[in-house]
Amino acid sequence: MADDEIELATVEVLGALTYGQLRSFECTGRAIRHAPDARRADQLAEFALREHAGYALLRDHLMEHTDLGPAVMDRQKPHFDAYFDRVPLGDWFEACTFFAVGLPVAADFGRELGPLLDERTGMAVVGALADRAPFEQFAMDHLREQLTSDEARDRARGLVADMIGRALTGFQGVISDTDALKVLLASGGDEGESGETRVRRLALAVMEGHRRRIVDLGLEDLDEFA
Repeated sequence: MADDEIELATVEVLGALTYGQLRSFECTGRAIRHAPDARRADQLAEFALREHAGYALLRDHLMEHTDLGPAVMDRQKPHFDAYFDRVPLGDWFEACTFFAVGLPVAADFGRELGPLLDERTGMAVVGALADRAPFEQFAMDHLREQLTSDEARDRARGLVADMIGRALTGFQGVISDTDALKVLLASGGDEGESGETRVRRLALAVMEGHRRRIVDLGLEDLDEFA
């Protein structure tokens, strides 16, 4: 595959991830007002700073590849806005559910995609998206504290189903609008395997990470996924 085709695909994917990370920062900051006390509000503020640092890392790397970074980000803006504008952040329960289950999907995506990119871009993507272990643990712990009844667990299941459904819809929209991801996966995969096949495999790996989290939270039984 031609180097210029891979470069264009890299720029397109970076632009999408950069804008998605910007919206992640926005959501984290917006949730601070729902923290039940100043200690947890302060912790969430620190995580928001981390999300912004991840955005800045991706933005700066994008600008090394192109002078048209904002325009590249804008092309994928509608898909990310459609998702993040409807993120459930109406109270502490919803915020914890999103940060424990919804946001980590991006980390799983970054871990799967990173090794298929050139080394510097892969490091930027993994560093920005996948280095969220303290944030994820914070959200998981505080969500568990609230899953004390069947009603709470049912509410969490409903929120998770809605978030993941819309995330998959957005992913499909991005894939249909550009072949950038297929180009990158095809360039970094095994011979004889199509880009479409690798995209499906990546999506399945991301959903496997999601499955582990909801089982860990006790929201589903592992046998239900067999």
